[in-house]
Amino acid sequence: MTTTRMTTTGTDRFGQVVTADASSTVDGWDLAITDVLDFRGEPEERLHRLTADDESFVMGLVFTLAGAVLGGDDPLSAAVQDDLVVLEDRSRRATRRERDHATAVATLVAGDFTAAAACWDDIGARHPHDVVATRFAHAVYLHVGDDARRLQATTAVLGRLRPGDPGHGVAAGQHAFALEEVGRFAEAEHHARLALEVDPVDVWALHALAHVYEMQERTDEGIEFLRGTRDAWIERDHLALHLEWHLALRLLAIGEVVECLALVDERLPDADRGFRLSDLTSLLWRLELAGCNVGDRWTALAARWRGHDQLHTTGFLDLHAALAFSACPDAPGAEAFWAGLDACQRDGGSQNARTFDEVVRPLAAAVRDHRRGRHAEASVAIADLASATHRVGGSHAQRDLFTRTGDASQRLAGQPTTTEDPA
Repeated sequence: MTTTRMTTTGTDRFGQVVTADASSTVDGWDLAITDVLDFRGEPEERLHRLTADDESFVMGLVFTLAGAVLGGDDPLSAAVQDDLVVLEDRSRRATRRERDHATAVATLVAGDFTAAAACWDDIGARHPHDVVATRFAHAVYLHVGDDARRLQATTAVLGRLRPGDPGHGVAAGQHAFALEEVGRFAEAEHHARLALEVDPVDVWALHALAHVYEMQERTDEGIEFLRGTRDAWIERDHLALHLEWHLALRLLAIGEVVECLALVDERLPDADRGFRLSDLTSLLWRLELAGCNVGDRWTALAARWRGHDQLHTTGFLDLHAALAFSACPDAPGAEAFWAGLDACQRDGGSQNARTFDEVVRPLAAAVRDHRRGRHAEASVAIADLASATHRVGGSHAQRDLFTRTGDASQRLAGQPTTTEDPA
């Protein structure tokens, strides 16, 4: 005899209905989302436990699956595919909002990132206080470097909320970053400070301000700001290293390389996730472009990238691994990395596959040419890709690394240089 599982629902801290078998699951969901917004703790571990213990809980799988794909995990891995099957099964008994979240996740896993973000935009339009929907839309647009859609999305979110509404401060911080990325720096700073009035340690708003200082080359202010707030954000471990990277960029701008090298030495032994390795790789490459002798640090960095399980799924990560293996071409794992990059994402059917084929592989080849001394070839290739480089994701400040590399190759090849980032 087959029995039908009876599910109950609760309401989370943002007023959203959550399907679960137990009220304690909703309480755990609230704690996890609080950690997510604070960039601290291990919310994924909490959500994995809740998902395992509560067979009706949908939103935990939504969050962990989307986070895994955006974090660089292989969408085709057994773990992701098995969880997707469970999510699709559970969502049949869930609310319409949760089913729509499941659709967005399935679209993301399939490699169609912009379409997934559009799904989350639609959920946010119907459920203005759904911070998960609006946060994932924001994250996906960053992942694919779509400044225009991100700004459109954050503008719409703020238009639906009023000061004092749940999630308004979070939305203001996201909007600040979106404004900064399109060059509207004064507005970006204004909205970041609005977010900080709601939460003085809103790390994403602090991050948006760091970008404003970086893009406007307000070096003294940027250093003072990041050092002055360091005690507040250094424990927010999911973004702390990236804020240290921002501080290092401003220090590098005034030639203070000792602290930059110390950051690499201190952080590298514990850098595990791909995006943390990317910050350190980017910093070391920039130090060399500035004429700094970095010693044998590339060997240690290449060793951390070797066999990394977040390669060949996310163009941004592969390009940073390419920097390390270009700098250390004889490192164990280098040959396997280049072969893997050549073979991956070849189906051509998804947005992600097209980005790898049209941008990631040729840009990786260009930085490899730069390192091999083939400067004329590198400079031409990087210039030709300038209008498409944004598709690998990340911010203007992060992608500026490739512009600087192209400029360096142009100088070494005896050609005129440009420092513009047309993306």
